[in-house]
Amino acid sequence: MRSIVAFALIALLAVSAVSAHGDHDHDHDHDHADTEVVELTDESFDTYIKDTPLALVEFFAPWCGHCKQLAPQYAKASVELKGVASLASVDCTVYKDLCSRFGVQGFPTLKVFRGSDKPAEYQGGRQSADIVKYLRKQTEPAFVEVNDDAELDAFVAKDGVDIIGLFKDFGSEAAKTFKKVAETLRNDYNFALSKLPGHHAKYNDGKEGFVLVKDEGESKVHVPHTGEHTEEAVSKFIKAEAFPLVGDIGPENFQKYLDRGLPLVWAFVDESAKDKSDVLKALNAAASATKGQLSVVKLDGVRWAEHAKHFGLSGKLPGVVAEDRENSKNYIFPEDQPLTGDALTAHLKAFLAGELTPSLKSQEPPADNNGPVKVVVGKTFDEIVMDDTKDVLVEFYAPWCGHCKTLAPKYEKLGKLFAKNKSVVIAKVDATENDTPASVQGFPTIIFYPAGSKSSPLTYEGDRTVEALAKYVKEHGGTFKGGEGKPAADEHAHDEL
Repeated sequence: MRSIVAFALIALLAVSAVSAHGDHDHDHDHDHADTEVVELTDESFDTYIKDTPLALVEFFAPWCGHCKQLAPQYAKASVELKGVASLASVDCTVYKDLCSRFGVQGFPTLKVFRGSDKPAEYQGGRQSADIVKYLRKQTEPAFVEVNDDAELDAFVAKDGVDIIGLFKDFGSEAAKTFKKVAETLRNDYNFALSKLPGHHAKYNDGKEGFVLVKDEGESKVHVPHTGEHTEEAVSKFIKAEAFPLVGDIGPENFQKYLDRGLPLVWAFVDESAKDKSDVLKALNAAASATKGQLSVVKLDGVRWAEHAKHFGLSGKLPGVVAEDRENSKNYIFPEDQPLTGDALTAHLKAFLAGELTPSLKSQEPPADNNGPVKVVVGKTFDEIVMDDTKDVLVEFYAPWCGHCKTLAPKYEKLGKLFAKNKSVVIAKVDATENDTPASVQGFPTIIFYPAGSKSSPLTYEGDRTVEALAKYVKEHGGTFKGGEGKPAADEHAHDEL
């Protein structure tokens, strides 16, 4: 599961934003007269992808404002790219399984397909000119062949991570594997092939194989691949070794870090501080000691001060937190301790060993919590929501969310409707200020925790009316007759509903 902390950062660092789940009530319109966009379904998707050499697919939701803004630009680009690449779209409110299959977590999400169901993330802009430029580039070769020292030196001098394939025969199985990997990872890395013995000697002790070249400080580092020459093994090697020990994180590489699959360690740094070099030394020492187990990233702690607080950090710099995304828990390096390499290494190794207690971000419980809608905070989540004797409906909201504000009076009426039923709790939690175990993907998210089945909460996806919500609680509640779990403790109370 993804914590709301991580979700808040995705909103600002990645393409898909939380605001796309918020205040947009208008339908998304892909029906432009001048368009070549293909609307895909469950039935047509696989055949289309298989038969299309190069396709950009937009996964969208009709209510998403960002999707609505993209639509005319996307349509215009589809016309300009006719004969070069195909543009398509998938409505995720209709074809939910299809969108889930490709890990769509925000709207719009755009992916590049090359005749197979293994897409690459689209990393271009949202204007038609950006889309056209990006896809035209995808028609260029995925790798270059270098024929002398000058060509290889020029290749390595470019920005980014370089992968050099060193083979005597470009038709060998290993060279074919290199070409396949280059096609798959062409958006992220630079690829070159060389037959020259001098290059083999310079980069790989005279042996054939794959070598990764990256910047480490002021110098270039050569990392030879020593594993199996399979597409999977080489891709895994590249993705693991391409990352710096401590990398700057931003929109252009956020998804890459997520795809890496390692827990993230977020370091919020004061870029103008006199002790910045000492902080970086500490981060590098800890990252070196945990290499291959964690992704250590840094960002401007002044610019991202509010988002550091989403993790539960006080705002004091530097601030470091290890994030367990799968379990929605965060582990803050003690802010009252000096940040040294040894201290941070010990903290991160304890995190990896499961020896740390997670940090809990929580507001203080309200002094008066007797209203029809109970206020839940991080500290009281287990006490109120996980009470196994009660059916608990929880709204996870954000104070700035327009849909949440619209729902508020209806939710209050729902609370009053169940007020006399001591076995039902209608509750709400500010998910931007409180850590909970819930997987919150947008606002508002409504989750039902039935009595007797707290380990299997149900995400509500029905109409946001008092009647629909009340019916859902009664149909799925463990305290109601016919529901799973315990029988109603007070049948008369239920009859009043």
